[in-house]
Amino acid sequence: MTKRVMIHQAKPKDTPYIKAMLQQAAQWLQTKGSKQWSGILKGEDRHNTSEAIERGEVFLGTVGNQTAGMFVLWSRQSEWDEMFWEKDPSEAYLYLHRLTVQRSFSGQGISKQLLVEAKAYAKKKGFAAIRLDCVADNAYLNRLYQDADFICIGKKIDIMADGVKKDFHLYQCDLG
Repeated sequence: MTKRVMIHQAKPKDTPYIKAMLQQAAQWLQTKGSKQWSGILKGEDRHNTSEAIERGEVFLGTVGNQTAGMFVLWSRQSEWDEMFWEKDPSEAYLYLHRLTVQRSFSGQGISKQLLVEAKAYAKKKGFAAIRLDCVADNAYLNRLYQDADFICIGKKIDIMADGVKKDFHLYQCDLG
């Protein structure tokens, strides 16, 4: 039986827990040979998680009374997003970042449910689409986004991230 994920906006009191969850994810990525999110392990927070929480852009997914995962939906572009998508003043899009699942919930379809909830939230708020970038060589993540109706609409080559040049796929999920 699939466990049902409920989402809610994170509150400032959730900040230490969210940062610990991101560190856990970065450590796990490192065990898989990935340098993705390695800045988190050095105490860097390029996404300024605390401010994103204050703006209501960080969401926790819970199963029962346990936190199963999280994601960030920015309503305005960061410098990173502008580099990938060019500056877009339309405010038609949300930008998905930091989709994370607690290791204890791994393999239970939580990521897919978090994406369903992110799309439902964005549609309810009247946004046209959700955009995200994904490391091109991570087959699992690319498949996850494709299975969730995100369409690859571009590719950026040799982008410096986490101290390494990487290629990125650009995904968009239209909500209309």
